[in-house]
Amino acid sequence: MIKTIVIGGLNTDIIALGAPRILKSGEHAYVRELKIGPGGKSRNIAQMIATLLGRDTVAMIGKTSRDPYGLWKPPLETLHRAGVNTTYIQTIPFRTARKFPGVALIPVDVRGQNQIYVAPGITEDFAPSDIDAAKNLFKTVRKNNGSVVFSLEFPLKTAIRAIKTAHSLGLRILVDPGGIEEKQDYNALLAQKIFLIKPNEHEAKILTGISVSDYESAKRAAAKLLKKRVENVLITMGAKGAFLFNRTLEKHIPIPKVHARPIKDETGCGDQTMAALSAALTGGKNILEAANIGVLAGTLEFHKVGIVPITKKELNGYLK
Repeated sequence: MIKTIVIGGLNTDIIALGAPRILKSGEHAYVRELKIGPGGKSRNIAQMIATLLGRDTVAMIGKTSRDPYGLWKPPLETLHRAGVNTTYIQTIPFRTARKFPGVALIPVDVRGQNQIYVAPGITEDFAPSDIDAAKNLFKTVRKNNGSVVFSLEFPLKTAIRAIKTAHSLGLRILVDPGGIEEKQDYNALLAQKIFLIKPNEHEAKILTGISVSDYESAKRAAAKLLKKRVENVLITMGAKGAFLFNRTLEKHIPIPKVHARPIKDETGCGDQTMAALSAALTGGKNILEAANIGVLAGTLEFHKVGIVPITKKELNGYLK
């Protein structure tokens, strides 16, 4: 029973692990290890939700191309293994697309800090008409009282079409603004009815113009978003935890203590937070309970290398 639609890009991540630090222009360094695997924020979220809710509970809408190097395979194959419905992911022949699938280049230093350089490729061609073509999927999820979740690693006009389609059918909309660009105007997006938006401090500044560094600045940024049609704002701040705001609630959610390996890699932590939050809402948790579960899941993800979805068993070990 499909209860969640995830919309967005499918990337292949090329990750360089163990850099001594994030380098400045012109510098050179050796890294410890190279990993190539599935990525794309929305794709990550789809796999992570399916890991928590089970097979055939999540469907993804997106677009990729069958490039000659096989870069298109890891994202799709991993979704299939996780039990995500991929019927509405278009896979275009490379000679037709003339564009590569999305690729992310990610250096990660020994402290777990990273940079992400995304070449969106064919994701740039993901159009509003592709949302229209999936209208039957939206209707199916409406029957199951479901949600639509996406990041912003695809064209803004397509994201707005997705929100309008979901809203017309009464679906809950959750937005991870990962992938936003500083010079883009997001007023049209924020004018739509959104159940929850989950920016980190950098994304919150782009959306509101407010530099977020603590509770008070997070509150000011959230207030600007809540003046729009956003119902809930969760601002994540890494080691400082997260701040949840709506029109009746103001709450700091600190990072929980977890028993984990000393590995540090922030790749995918925000995606895991959104995925676990969404899964918790689908399971009947209220927004505060879901946000706490999301922060716990993101913390556990920090101690895994690359994209390794958190399982229900791992979460339950702490929630009990």
